[in-house]
Amino acid sequence: MKDRPGRGRKRKVSAAETQNIVNQAKRGRMATDIAKHYTAKRHKKIHPQTVRNILHDQGLACLTVQQVETLTENNREKRLVYAKARRRFPWQNVLFSDEKTFEVGSGPSRAWQNPHDRVTRSSFRHPQKLHVWAAAGYYMKCDLFFFTQNLNSALYTDIIKKRLTEKKIRYASDAPASLRKKWPFLQDNSRIHKSGISMQTLTETLGNRLIDHPPQSPDLNIVEDLWSYLNRKVQEANVKDLKKLKSVLQREWRKMRFEIIRTSVDSMSARLKEVINLDGQRTHY
Repeated sequence: MKDRPGRGRKRKVSAAETQNIVNQAKRGRMATDIAKHYTAKRHKKIHPQTVRNILHDQGLACLTVQQVETLTENNREKRLVYAKARRRFPWQNVLFSDEKTFEVGSGPSRAWQNPHDRVTRSSFRHPQKLHVWAAAGYYMKCDLFFFTQNLNSALYTDIIKKRLTEKKIRYASDAPASLRKKWPFLQDNSRIHKSGISMQTLTETLGNRLIDHPPQSPDLNIVEDLWSYLNRKVQEANVKDLKKLKSVLQREWRKMRFEIIRTSVDSMSARLKEVINLDGQRTHY
């Protein structure tokens, strides 16, 4: 028994032509331009939607281009040195920290929709904002710290005193007892973090447990992953005021399983390896 050829419509685009379309898309051409180029070169008309279907089938999606700060040559070298020195560091012991600003009324920037019946979402010209500090690691995390004013050294020292004391750390059930009061602390190189009073407070609170972090390196801080997780939850909740925003963040932070945090922590070795392979350039994380 053999299957005879199907009677469906034959493929209009060959495998080689499909690869050419994918290559053009990866070079930045949009579906309409690719369709025009294909028609002119092959003398066969193809609809832009057919191009989009092909690109979707190849695992591509038309998404917002992410803006990434260009690394200076000096900071690229610092990242490379850091990656080589910390490649085998015990990242499971580290408490990572960071700050982020959330806005009321934020939601997904893209959605599948009918071009003649567009999806709309009300927005504010000057949306209310809530700043959040967070710290988490493989075995522990702190409660979120919320503030609405601009962060300065005085406020940051207040955060340190209220969140980095041992009684404020929430440990996982399988956390080693030897880790208590000995976990290293990581922060970025913000001038507020590195100010004299901030560093003095950190030393008084943690002793010598503050570890270095290279400049321009959010891809080497796992809290960025946790922000993405929380941001999705906030968008799903479609919050309309600061009270609801704070409530959603608190709830989702408490519910966040350590498995989610540990997946990011376990990737630190791969991140540093990628920095080395890229000669200090930014990773895909």
